[in-house]
Amino acid sequence: MLDRKFPVLGTSVPPMLGRELIVGRMLAALTKANPDHLQMVGPRYSGKTVILHELARRLKSANNTTYTAVLLWDLGHQTPVTDELFMQRLASELSVALVDKHSDYAEHLKKPRDNAYQDIAEVLDAIKEEGGKVIAILDGFDKPLSNGRLTRNLWDQLRELALKPSLRLVTASRRTLRDLIRNPESQTSDFWGIFDPSPVRVGCFDENDLTALLAQVPGLRLTGGAQTELWNASNGFPVLMLEALNCVCSERSNDGSVTPEAMKASCESAYPHLRDKIDSLWKDCSPQCQDLLFRVKEEGAVPRSGSIVVDAETLIERGFVRLAGNKVQGVSRLLERYLEEQPNENSALLRMFGDVASYNNNLKGALEHRLGQVEGMDKVLKRYLEQGVGDFPEHPGVFLSSVHGILERALALIWKAECWDSKRDRPWIPSEWFSLWQRNDERILEEWKTRFPEGGQRLRLLDLITGTQKSDRLARRVTKNAYVLANALQGFRDFGVHPKAAEVDVGTAYVALHLCVELAALLARELPSSS
Repeated sequence: MLDRKFPVLGTSVPPMLGRELIVGRMLAALTKANPDHLQMVGPRYSGKTVILHELARRLKSANNTTYTAVLLWDLGHQTPVTDELFMQRLASELSVALVDKHSDYAEHLKKPRDNAYQDIAEVLDAIKEEGGKVIAILDGFDKPLSNGRLTRNLWDQLRELALKPSLRLVTASRRTLRDLIRNPESQTSDFWGIFDPSPVRVGCFDENDLTALLAQVPGLRLTGGAQTELWNASNGFPVLMLEALNCVCSERSNDGSVTPEAMKASCESAYPHLRDKIDSLWKDCSPQCQDLLFRVKEEGAVPRSGSIVVDAETLIERGFVRLAGNKVQGVSRLLERYLEEQPNENSALLRMFGDVASYNNNLKGALEHRLGQVEGMDKVLKRYLEQGVGDFPEHPGVFLSSVHGILERALALIWKAECWDSKRDRPWIPSEWFSLWQRNDERILEEWKTRFPEGGQRLRLLDLITGTQKSDRLARRVTKNAYVLANALQGFRDFGVHPKAAEVDVGTAYVALHLCVELAALLARELPSSS
C-alpha cells in the first residue's frame, strides 16, 4: 500500500500546506475594522475544507482577539431540508461554539425552543453588548441550496442575523451562491447581496504552494525537468499533484534526486489511485466544457475569449488545462491517460449516447445547448431550467417538483399578454369571448364569468383561446403550440407534486425537461416583450 506523505482525502482533515495567499486574504477581510462576509468557491478535491479548518484554527488561536467564538459547520452531511431544521441545527452548532467563552449563552441555545431564529438573534445581541463576535464557517453550503426546499424566509432571517455586528459568515461551495439558488423566489432575498462580490477562488496550486509542499520532504530533490513533468501531469490541481508526490516519495532514489524520467514513472504509478477522482471531476464538466477540452487537445491552444470563457475557467480550475497568456493549452497528462481508457472518444455521438448510461449522463448537455440557443427567454423560466438541468441524471424527482413552478410561470406570462385587465390588475375573460363560445356551443363553466379559472381549468381556457374545431383562435399572440406543450406538462406537474412514493424514471423526467425547455423557447418567440 502506498505510504502517503501527503494525505489525500480520508477520515480526517489533513493539515494545510501552501495556500498562504488565500488564507491571508481571508484573514485580512475578516479581521479588518468592518469585516466582510465571504464566499469560497472551488471544485471538488480542490482543498476548500482543508483551508476552512486552517482558517478556523487561526481564528481560534490565543493571539487572535477578533472572534470570541468560531463555528465550523459541515452542511454536506445530515443536511437540513426545511427552514425550521436549518435554524435548529444552526442554534445547536452555535451552542457548541460558544461553550468556551460564552457558556451561559451556549446553555441557552441547547434547550429546544419553538423559535430558534429568535433565540439566536437574542444571543448575538447579548454577545455584541459584551464586545464579542462570532464567525460561522459553513462548509458544503451548496447542499442545502440544491434541494430547493429552503425558502426566502430562511435567507431573509439569515440576512438579519448577518447584519448584526456580532456575526460574520464564510460559506464554501462548488459554485457561487447566486448560481446555486434553486427557487427563483429565493433569488429575490437580499441575503445574497451581503457577501463580498469577489468570491475566494480555490483551484490549482501555484509555484509558492509547490515550494511549501517540497519543504515537507527535505531530502527530496526535484530537478527542473522533474518539476516541469509534475506540472505537465497535474497542472497543479491539488489531488493530482499530491498523489503524484506520494508516489515520488515512495519511489525516489537513495540520494533523493528525482529525474524527469522518474517523475513520469511516478505520475503513471499515481494514476490508478486517481482514476476515480479524475472521473468525478470530468463528469462534473458540462458537455460544452468537454468539447472545449477536446478542441484544446486537437489544436494545441485555444484563445480564451468570447463564449468559451466560462467553460475555460471550469477546465482551468480543475487543472485539466492551464492558461498561458490569453490561450488555453496544456492538457493534463493524467487527464489524457484517463481519456485514453474511454471508448469512442473520437466520435462525439457515440461517446455521448453510445449506451444507456452515456445517454442518461449526456442528454442534459444537449438540453443545455438548447437553452443557450434561446434568446430573450423569461428570466424566471430560464433560472428554473438551468437549475433543473443540474438535477440530471442523479435527481430526476427533484426536477419534477419544479415543473409546477415552471408551468405556473408560463401560464402567468400568457394571461398577462392575452387577457389582462389593467383596472382589476389581474387576468379576466372578456365578455365577448363568452358570447362567441356560447354561439359555437363550446363547453365552458358559468363561474368563469365571475372568477378566473383555477387549476386544470386554465388549460381548457388556453385550449379555447388558441382555437378549437368549433371556434377560431382568439389569442393575439400565443398559438396552439403553447396549449399542446402546457397540457402535456400538466400530467408531469401532478406527478411531481403528488408522486405517491413512485420511483421517478430518468427518461420520463427528461421528457418533462425537454417539454419545459421548448415551452419556454416558444414563449420567448411568441411573447418577446414579456422577457
